[in-house]
Amino acid sequence: MAKNPRLTLVSGPTATAVIEPPATLGSSGAKLWRSIQAQYDIRDAGGLAILEDACASRNNADQMTAIIAEEGRMIRCKTGFKEHPLIRHETAARGLTAKLLRSLGLDVEPLRPSPGRPGLGVGVTEP
Repeated sequence: MAKNPRLTLVSGPTATAVIEPPATLGSSGAKLWRSIQAQYDIRDAGGLAILEDACASRNNADQMTAIIAEEGRMIRCKTGFKEHPLIRHETAARGLTAKLLRSLGLDVEPLRPSPGRPGLGVGVTEP
């Protein structure tokens, strides 16, 4: 019987570097960028442009949320109280973020490894 040849280590393609978020993004946009890149590793130019726009939109929404939280949801004007004008812009920015992420196909829940209900310990459990 012939002897098996010795195994040799073959080096494969090296892992590609993680694409860092653009410097123009704030903290919440950069956090969203890193989270999505960790799960999906988007590399194409169109996908990166859409992801950047989605993350910028998230930044804008979070900045508006902070302003609304500081000034209150209702503001005083000469005719009385009215809803803060940034609320509708915040809602639009959040909607744009969701729409852009949907256009990347990131709104679909991953498939479960098995059919049927989740196993014990997943979701609501009895005390």
